[in-house]
Amino acid sequence: MTQRIYKTKQRDEILRFLMENKDCCFSAREISDKVTAGEATVFRTLAVLVRENRIRKFSRGGSGRGECSYYQYNADETCAMHIHLKCEDCGKLLHMDCSFMDEITSHFSRDHGFFVDCGRTVIYGRCTDCMDKVRRSEVL
Repeated sequence: MTQRIYKTKQRDEILRFLMENKDCCFSAREISDKVTAGEATVFRTLAVLVRENRIRKFSRGGSGRGECSYYQYNADETCAMHIHLKCEDCGKLLHMDCSFMDEITSHFSRDHGFFVDCGRTVIYGRCTDCMDKVRRSEVL
C-alpha cells in the first residue's frame, strides 16, 4: 500500500523555509519558531520530508538532553560526497569540498579499516563570523 502525500500549506511553508535557507540546518524547534505551523506538525512534516528525500536529517547525541536532530534542504546529491562543518551558533552548514577531506577519508579507510559515510558526517564548531563576534564581545 502506498502512503498518501498530503500537500498542505504548513508543509509548503516548512519546505519553502528550508529551501530559502539551504546553506543552514535547523532543529525542529528552530523551524517551528520560524513558521506558522505548530511544533507537532513540524515534527510530522519533517519526518515525511526526510522519507521523501526532500530534506536531510543530521543527528547529534546531546549531553544529558538526549539526541538532537537538524534538518537541511536536500538541494542535490553532492551532499553525500563531502563532510559538513556546522556552526553551533548561527546554524550555517559548510560543505568541505577539498582535497584534505579526501586525505582524511583515505586515511580512515587505509589505516583504520573504517569507511566514512561523508553525507552523514558533521563536524561541529564555530564559523569565522561567529568566532569574530565572540572575540569582539570578549574585548568589551
